Amino acid sequence: MSEKHLTLLIGPAKYPEDDRRMVSMFLEEPGKKIICGSSAANMVSSVLSLQKETPDADSVPGLCLITDGTLILSQVLEILLGSHESQEPPATWDAKMLSSSLLEAESISFLIGMAVNKSQRSLSLPAKTVVKSRFARELVDLLKEKGKKVMVEYF
Repeated sequence: MSEKHLTLLIGPAKYPEDDRRMVSMFLEEPGKKIICGSSAANMVSSVLSLQKETPDADSVPGLCLITDGTLILSQVLEILLGSHESQEPPATWDAKMLSSSLLEAESISFLIGMAVNKSQRSLSLPAKTVVKSRFARELVDLLKEKGKKVMVEYF
């Protein structure tokens, strides 16, 4: 892999017994690393037996950003598609930073956990995992169109 490699860890694994393998793959990837979602950050801390809920660059070499999950992914899509409409709230700093990192990278690995976050579940909306994975798939397709080398692994 090139020096301009980026790895995104998005959400925890569907089956908790896969958390360790997911985090191991994340740690083995070269280059910059970004964690999307507080549940994913908590999973990394738990697997690494950290004394804090959120990992940092000392515990995860290459870690440059921890963001919200679904909200940030939707904002990143809007930024990259150039469709951020004026009546919508402005994109957050995290979304701008993630968008910039995606555009700078030559190759990108997506490690996508398919766990349903029960605290965010709404009877009137599709499960967050469906929305999250749809955003991730749209991002992958868009990045491939932009000439990026993209690898996707679902857990």
